[in-house]
Amino acid sequence: MKVVPLTGREPVEFDVINPSIWHGKEPPRREWMVEGLFLKGTVAMLSGDGGLGKSLIMQQLCSSAAIGRDWLGLDVVNGPALMVACEDDQDEMWRRQDRINMDLMSSMNEMGEGGLMLKPRVGQDNDLCMLNRQTWKIIPTPLYQRLFNFCTYEGVKFVVIDTATATFAGNQNDERQVTTFIALLRQLAVAIQGVVIITKHPSLTGRANGTGESGSVTWNNSVRTRVYLRRDGDGNVSLKTMKSNYGSVDGNIALRWSSGVFVKEEGGGKWY
Repeated sequence: MKVVPLTGREPVEFDVINPSIWHGKEPPRREWMVEGLFLKGTVAMLSGDGGLGKSLIMQQLCSSAAIGRDWLGLDVVNGPALMVACEDDQDEMWRRQDRINMDLMSSMNEMGEGGLMLKPRVGQDNDLCMLNRQTWKIIPTPLYQRLFNFCTYEGVKFVVIDTATATFAGNQNDERQVTTFIALLRQLAVAIQGVVIITKHPSLTGRANGTGESGSVTWNNSVRTRVYLRRDGDGNVSLKTMKSNYGSVDGNIALRWSSGVFVKEEGGGKWY
């Protein structure tokens, strides 16, 4: 279709920003949900091999947020946190929470009063988006709308979606579909003025080359932060920053297993 330019001085609606409105003003500071790592209003990703502990370390983060404690030595904004667990049942989350409570010297009542919310959904339909085969575009599902409404109503600040594979019903190698899915999650992050974190398994290539990437590179490009939970050839476990639009890309925290949870090794690095 040929585009015909307008003639004369007809007004055209196209909102822009004139930088003069910023004259003499200080730009707003970035607000971190997790110190130097996860930024307010963004989508982040935790990638890692299956069985290494992605779900555990995310449940630890949600617990720390609920009661206002640090997470792996990093300051965390205190606020309600929701973990949507697509691969775990209630009993597994209960056992995990019991160990986390002992590490944080907290109780189930304290966690509940602080706003920790756990949603086990193993064996259920967890699609947050679907492909409309008439328009060939990704659209939100009723489950996404329920999640969005719940989080905005309850004032949730941290949303963990475990996993991307269980909730994304499109083609993970299709750039437009992946971008649209992340954009839906970004809408949620902005609406709650918090952070949405998705977990994902790396591909065989991603494990082999140490990047932790999976599927289209759009997954890595679309999120603002991606961290990789990995184990090296000597069995050492660490959490490494693989991408950060606003923080350090050299972050690496050495971890060790202690009484059923991950803890930071003494002198085990930092994010910035």
